Formats: sequence, C-alpha cells, structure tokens
Amino acid sequence: MHYRPLGRTGAHVSEIGMGCNRLGEKQEPDAHWIGLVHAAVDLGITVFDTAEAYGWGRSETIIGQAIGNRQDVLIASKVSRDRETGAKEWQPERIIARAEESLRHLQRDTIDIYQLHSPSLAEMQSYDWPKAMDTLKQQGKIRFSGVSINDAESGRWLIENGLAQVLQVDYSMLVTGVGNEIFPLAEEHGVGILIRMPMARGVLTGKFTEKNDTEGHRAAMLGEKLDDMIVHARQLAPIAERHDGSFGQFALRYAVSPKAVSAAIPGARTIEQLTQNVAASNGYGLDKATLAEIAAIQATW
Repeated sequence: MHYRPLGRTGAHVSEIGMGCNRLGEKQEPDAHWIGLVHAAVDLGITVFDTAEAYGWGRSETIIGQAIGNRQDVLIASKVSRDRETGAKEWQPERIIARAEESLRHLQRDTIDIYQLHSPSLAEMQSYDWPKAMDTLKQQGKIRFSGVSINDAESGRWLIENGLAQVLQVDYSMLVTGVGNEIFPLAEEHGVGILIRMPMARGVLTGKFTEKNDTEGHRAAMLGEKLDDMIVHARQLAPIAERHDGSFGQFALRYAVSPKAVSAAIPGARTIEQLTQNVAASNGYGLDKATLAEIAAIQATW
C-alpha cells in the first residue's frame, strides 16, 4: 500500500481507502463485516468513509466495534439529511448533536474527517454550519472539516472561502467533470480530496454488458445514464486489457492519478473484493501516455 498527504492537514492516508456505504447490511452477520474491516486494516488501509445515513448508524456501529478508538487509522463520517423529514438542514445545533451520536456509534473520542453529506450550494449558504465545525474542532470532537460535493461550483466556493479541509468528489473514467474543474484549485489551496465511486458503481469492473445485467446492483441507481456508461466502459476496456490487473484495478489507478487526490474510497463486500482494491495501489496511478489515450476516447462522448 502507498500513502499520500491529506491536503495540507498534516495527516497521511492510504491511497486506496474503504467506502463503508454497505457495511453492516443484514444479508451478512456482524462478524462478517467486522472481519472485513479488520482485513482492510491488515492490508494497509488507513481511511474509512462512512455516514450517519449508512444503515442509519449500522455502518458506524460496525466500524466502532472493529476499530474503536485506535489512532493509526482515520475515520471519515458525514452528517446527513434529517431522518424524519428527509430535509437537508445544516443548523449548527443539529450538526453538533449528530456528530456526538456518530462518536458514540464509532466508539471514538474524535472523528478525523467530518463532512456535510451532499448539500447544495444554496443550502450551504443558508446555514451557519461552519460555526458547528469550529465548535467541534475546539472541543476535540473532530480534526478536519469537509463536504461531500456534487458540483464544481460548490467546490470552488468552499475552497475559495477556506471552509473545507477535505472534499469528497464523484470521479472516475466515466465521470470527470467536477474533478477536472476543482482538482487544480484544491491542490493550490492544500485541500485533501477523497474520490467516491471510482468504479462508477461497478460499471468499470466490466461485469455489465447491458442495463438488464444491473438488476439488484447499485449500478441500477445510475438510471438513464447507465446505458451510455456501459457503452463507454466497453470502449475503455481494450486499454485496460493491455495493463496488469483487472478492469476495476485499472479504474482505481485512473481515479488516483491526479496529484490533488489523497485517496479513492471504493466499497467492498468481500475479502476478495477488498484484496483486489488494495492491489491497485502503486503510488502514482496511470502513466501520462495511458491517460492521454483515455482522454482521447472521453473527448468523443
């Protein structure tokens, strides 16, 4: 495993982390998920990304049981939408209360990276949420503040106003827009970048040849975009085949190729998936010639 700076926070993270959206799903017993987290740590993963909304506390609870208060890993969590109303409300009092609940689930004294979970720019500009982040830092309950963003405008506003030490971005060979726009600015300002969905919900593993194949998979959540994404993945496959490893590992290397990126955080439900993810780590991603070849295909879309 290779490690990178988390922006200018002073922390370092494994360039392949673990996204914990599905951690704790009822299809498997708790022992399976706890063992998976233990295996991730043994394989060198040092950053785990969860949220209060993932299983409404189940994911955080599993991480708490597996990792607890150990200091050699970083836990990233998120304050999500209101559980009862579904509204994304970012009042300071609510954020502080949710952080304290997450700390109990995680069995930790401090959340290393605490993020707003997919707010719009208008929502962020309507609430004094930075006050909550500052209070939590002063109390020692969080180390670094961040936002999981959905658009470049939000990222630019956060960076230019110094409101986030870490940003989480949807970025892959199939989804490049937001990342390409904000990575240079993030690098300039020392903002850490976590990459979510680096394999495009599994489309960049090559296992889907048509939309019907995705039934029961998270890829089905891509909706109308899915058909085009499957076609585009098929166009990229011959490049991946000329490189060592699987298509999914190739996709992970692409995701960590930008210098601004601190870590990609793919999910894993099995030891096999976890091991394959970790094996993608090489310290740099893909070479310039390969990236140029990919970019030439992307330009035709």
